[in-house]
Amino acid sequence: CNFKAYCIFSFFNTIVYCIPAGWVWGEHGFLKNLGVVDIAGSGPVHLIGGASAFASAAILGPRLGRYAKGTDPLPLGNPVNACMGLFVLWWGWLAFNSGSTYGVSGAKWAYAARAAVMTMMGSFGGGSFSIIYSMINNDGRMDVVDLINGILASLVSVTAGCYLYHAWEAILIGAIGSALCCFGMPLFDRMGVDDPVGASSVHGIAGIWGVLAVGLFADNPLRMETTSGRSGLFKGGGWYMLGVQSLSALCLACWGVCSTFVLLWLINKVVPIRMDPNEELLGADLMEHRIRHTQIGISRALSALAPIQLDLDDVIDAPPIGRNPGHERCVDEIEAASQKLKQWRQAMDKFANRSGKEKTATASGASRRRSKSFISKSHRNGKDNVGFDRSGSTTVKMGAAGVEGKETHQLSVIGSEQSYQVGSTERNADRNFAWID
Repeated sequence: CNFKAYCIFSFFNTIVYCIPAGWVWGEHGFLKNLGVVDIAGSGPVHLIGGASAFASAAILGPRLGRYAKGTDPLPLGNPVNACMGLFVLWWGWLAFNSGSTYGVSGAKWAYAARAAVMTMMGSFGGGSFSIIYSMINNDGRMDVVDLINGILASLVSVTAGCYLYHAWEAILIGAIGSALCCFGMPLFDRMGVDDPVGASSVHGIAGIWGVLAVGLFADNPLRMETTSGRSGLFKGGGWYMLGVQSLSALCLACWGVCSTFVLLWLINKVVPIRMDPNEELLGADLMEHRIRHTQIGISRALSALAPIQLDLDDVIDAPPIGRNPGHERCVDEIEAASQKLKQWRQAMDKFANRSGKEKTATASGASRRRSKSFISKSHRNGKDNVGFDRSGSTTVKMGAAGVEGKETHQLSVIGSEQSYQVGSTERNADRNFAWID
């Protein structure tokens, strides 16, 4: 999504949330007057958010190459941070579910405590199901994505009637919400709706179930007017509450989808809501915010985009975050090759200067001098004795002098991990070297 369009949408998205909140919680809301019950927001908060996420993902379309190799989910960028976010939300859910009693005076404290307990019980049921589902679906291994989304979906499911349930009911509602989420995410992928975080399932599908669950399991809180004296279908209250809860889910889902579609359509007339393909390939962090994550190599992407002649100087110079051994190794090899080329040129210049001078040799009784030129040793069958990283030929000058029965070899060579031989002496260079005499 284009960042500017995202900011505009976030500003006007208040309209998407405020109007249905008035329907359910406002004194003159038509759903409230019908007897709809939603204590902490399974419908006005989560269902609206999930419906809006579904509409946004459908309008934007999938990411480039998302379904080129099937519909399997992509791996998490940072599973540890994702789990930390889960625990933050998990802890926060206690506050806004319990706080929905609007105080602790009178009988409210008992229902606030009950809301906290049912919230935890629901998450236990959802987490247990997601673990079982993940291990069955992944050959005995637990997937972090399934666990996170399953727990969040169970929390969404118990939010609407958090203090209207008993413990076993909360566990069952949470488990069903987790199941709907786990089975719903692959369904959206098969539909071609690319929802990166699964909000359509976690908040949308689980939000619908949370609203309907009140019509099935809600118990009349005797000292509070939450349900206007009504109970759910399974508590002998008849079909009325289930009917109005179903109407509420339908109205909220339609509003979330339609309002989001209209809002994005209008924004797209002013600012394109989708990034250009070349910007999407490099990533919004890099192109929009100049943040370069070294875990994500960009060399191939930059090479592919070179013909477009983009102005990427400031992008390439962006300070990296984290480390990417593969990308850094490539950069190091380029720098090393440049340094070797410089040294090779220096060696050739030095050889050219020496070649014009005639050397004199003096022999004494125990000493002698000999010189030998060894020039242009090229590759044969992929094997060489001296060379520059096995890609061509090189010119090497080697000399040897024996003093008092000992030979010393002077070598001017540039190469990498090669074996070379002078006379009867064989040596092995165990690493890249550039020894210039």
